[in-house]
Amino acid sequence: MQDTDSNASTDSMGRRGEERAWAAHMAGLRASYHRHLVQHPAKKDLRIEALLDQKITDAPENWRNWEIPNEIEILLVQLKLGPDLDVALDSAFLTAEKILVPSFGILNKRRDGTQSDEVKQALLAKLLRDTHNRYAARRSERAERALVAKRMTYLGFGLTGVIVGVFLVLGTGWFAVAVEKMPFTDLVKYNLIVTTFFGFLGAYLSRLIAFQNTAVKLSVDDLENGYSWHFLMVRLLVGGLSSVILYFVISGHLIGGELFPAPENGATGGFGDLWTVHNGDGMPYEGPSANFAKLIVWCFIAGFSERFLPDSLSALEAKSRG
Repeated sequence: MQDTDSNASTDSMGRRGEERAWAAHMAGLRASYHRHLVQHPAKKDLRIEALLDQKITDAPENWRNWEIPNEIEILLVQLKLGPDLDVALDSAFLTAEKILVPSFGILNKRRDGTQSDEVKQALLAKLLRDTHNRYAARRSERAERALVAKRMTYLGFGLTGVIVGVFLVLGTGWFAVAVEKMPFTDLVKYNLIVTTFFGFLGAYLSRLIAFQNTAVKLSVDDLENGYSWHFLMVRLLVGGLSSVILYFVISGHLIGGELFPAPENGATGGFGDLWTVHNGDGMPYEGPSANFAKLIVWCFIAGFSERFLPDSLSALEAKSRG
């Protein structure tokens, strides 16, 4: 068993996680070799004994070197005969099936209880090598998933920091005064950065949910190609541009309805104020206007869904053709 628990406690030698798994696996191999020597004292293997030497097993630089136990496992195959070989073969096939070794189906078809020990040893050795490769791939996938998770966390904190900063600025009195002096009366018209940002946020959440739902099934290539920094930046760029285009589509009355923000002054008007004072039962409070909230939600959706804007534009194109 080469799977690890990164949260495992530290052993007496300071090993934890994968290092503890390595030590436990080596201990199991040592026990297997000792059982062999008890049954066959004359059949020693000098290479196995060299790899099991305490100088090797106690050296910290070897605690993650899986080539050592893998080689021992292959060497032990040549020492197994009769019932011991059959049991080892059964165990290896169960492990291979559990961890989805690609060659399991083909090798299982070649399995025959009447085969000679030599053929069974060759089958077991091949299955173990493929199992070792599968474990190595799983370790690489775990490491890549951890790297992507860290990358997504940093990106999420960055976007959250931006949105907090935006709303802090919007709520600052001196900023509101400065806005009044600008040559534009509708904040949404020139503050496309808000629209673009929520497109970024939608694109980010789309990738985050996809990663959360599929991370366990993704290969190293999928993780490297689909969640590299440059791919994430491209996805954010697509989300931001989609939200900007949607903003103009809504502004141009090309799509509309109760669910969409409605320009306040007809065909020539904007969406009105971003913030408004809500007067109702209880104490009045400031908050986003209904139009602004709707605009943000739809810009977020445009960034989140890779199909929403293309489908909307296709529908508009079809409508224009009558």
